[in-house]
Amino acid sequence: MKHRTRTACLLALALTLCLILPGIAEQPDDNPGLAEGASLRIMSYNILHPDWSRVPVKGRDEIVAGILQYYMPDVAALQEAGAKWHKALTPILVDTGIYAPACRKSNADGFMYNTTCFLYNPQTVSLVEEYILDLDYKSPSRVFSVAVFERRSDGTRFVMTNTHPAPRDEPENYARNMSELTAFAAETAQKYASLPIIMAGDFNTPEQSELYPAFMQAAGVRDAKYEAGMLVRGCSTFFGYQVPPDPGDTELCVDHLFVGGNVDVRLYNAVTGHDVQNASDHIPIYMDIDLK
Repeated sequence: MKHRTRTACLLALALTLCLILPGIAEQPDDNPGLAEGASLRIMSYNILHPDWSRVPVKGRDEIVAGILQYYMPDVAALQEAGAKWHKALTPILVDTGIYAPACRKSNADGFMYNTTCFLYNPQTVSLVEEYILDLDYKSPSRVFSVAVFERRSDGTRFVMTNTHPAPRDEPENYARNMSELTAFAAETAQKYASLPIIMAGDFNTPEQSELYPAFMQAAGVRDAKYEAGMLVRGCSTFFGYQVPPDPGDTELCVDHLFVGGNVDVRLYNAVTGHDVQNASDHIPIYMDIDLK
């Protein structure tokens, strides 16, 4: 689909969503269409696991699905997408053909779903390869998910990873997970050295941490936020459930989009509208890119 046609469709969809979904309204500086010169949109979003947080999915599913349909990323890297999330989002987004899942099945015994998965738009990209590396032994959540996609318009391939290490208040688990995922990231970048690579996730690692530059150096990637030709909003990504995001707060940028190879980042944005505070304790981030 040509960029102009895609943008027109997205604008029409956005207007429809504003009418039918409460809390979904375009923000003054948020444009659902791709940035000029971009050909793909990539999102990362921790959607708050209901079994860990005791916050039910019901009600939040419509907000999260509405955000995904409003911005229509070609690939969305989701974290904390447990079984209840898979079951809630499947009839809205997957059965309708809007998205397809990648890295959906967990390696963990007794767990059907991988909580650190992808949704991709089958109209714009196709799935070539997928696998999951465990940060903790057969964990359904502490993983490093890898997927290779192909852009349907021209056959260009790119690699995406998605991860979610233990939080910093579990220091031993966090240190072990970060060490493992950094090693996996470096190995993956080497394995797919000829392809553009995007590493997404809730890293539980703020920009102030010494592990933040160490990860980028080991993996050979750059933070998309600081590569972007247009930075719409670069605020913190973690605020707590039902805590309104503050666009001026930059203390806890723990969700990241890293890029390596021939990836031209045209736009980066952290979403603060669309009722995000009632969807999760994190806000989604996305970037518009072109593969050079």
